[in-house]
Amino acid sequence: MEKITIIGSGGSGKSTLAKQLGEKLNIEVFYLNKIWWINDKDHISDEKFLEIQKNIIENKKSFIFDGYYPDTLDLRLKASDTIIFLDFPPVTNLKRSVKRSLTEKNNEDDPSLDRTEKLNKDYISWLLNFDKNERDKILEKLNKLKLEKKIVIIDNDNKKDLFLQSIA
Repeated sequence: MEKITIIGSGGSGKSTLAKQLGEKLNIEVFYLNKIWWINDKDHISDEKFLEIQKNIIENKKSFIFDGYYPDTLDLRLKASDTIIFLDFPPVTNLKRSVKRSLTEKNNEDDPSLDRTEKLNKDYISWLLNFDKNERDKILEKLNKLKLEKKIVIIDNDNKKDLFLQSIA
């Protein structure tokens, strides 16, 4: 496990798991929300976003990508030896997103804190419809890669804890 991509809905715990894995494995984490967003309203171009990811893949011996971003997902999946899909229920992800928005303070020194996900109608709708709109596409991609990549699907906190404990 040297080239890892962590995907899932907002609120599924991608950034937290990425940070924990990065510390355990001594691998640099690339938080895609931090790359994509310039501020709360503006983001970099699609071309620049793709270029940055390609640069990381080409120039880093190891990496952990944290983020779904379907338009560039295939690039990351192809480059990764391990793909972790956090497949928690939408209501769980919504609860975590609400809790995060209410409890986390903006701390620029902690790159795992994500200040870009505003709790608005569009974001909540995306969270609640993630299973219907995105999940099958993800599982189809992972099914095609299961013979050549390590695929880890985590759908509850106990499995996440066991997975973390299993890593030396």
